[in-house]
Amino acid sequence: MRRLREIWTRPIPAEQSLLVFATAAVILLVVAAVLVALPGPSIETPNSESVTIETDQVETDPPRRLDSTAEAKTSARRFMTGYLRLAFGHVAAGRIEAASPKLTQLLARPMRVPPAARRRHPRLVELDAGPVSAGHVSVTATVESTGITYPVILDLEATNGRWLVTRVGAE
Repeated sequence: MRRLREIWTRPIPAEQSLLVFATAAVILLVVAAVLVALPGPSIETPNSESVTIETDQVETDPPRRLDSTAEAKTSARRFMTGYLRLAFGHVAAGRIEAASPKLTQLLARPMRVPPAARRRHPRLVELDAGPVSAGHVSVTATVESTGITYPVILDLEATNGRWLVTRVGAE
């Protein structure tokens, strides 16, 4: 062990320092080239894991006209309850209410939730709905988590007599 310590602590002779530097540089370049050449996960490539989303059978009522921002806010509140639990790793995407089938499919992608985020319990502070226009409405949900307040913008669409969230922020 003493011999290894002596070898480790001895200075590199000046004539060998250029060779040591060049060797280290070549090793770093080769490692960088290998890392760049490795294929990474692609958003466009479908995931090989299959996802099954179970939903309850819902009998559809005849379509009715939805003009009330109160109804839109109720759907947004139901959606945000599940969405916040999903975003913080407490529930699966299939458990989110008032989401369109396409949005539910987007949200079913695996999410990486750090352990620190799993311990948080965000709460919905306020909902503010814009005007209803041609079966669409935008709702801003104000969320508070660990002393930080931030907005989440939802787009809702009237579908089969009920409001469904079709887009969350930049989703």
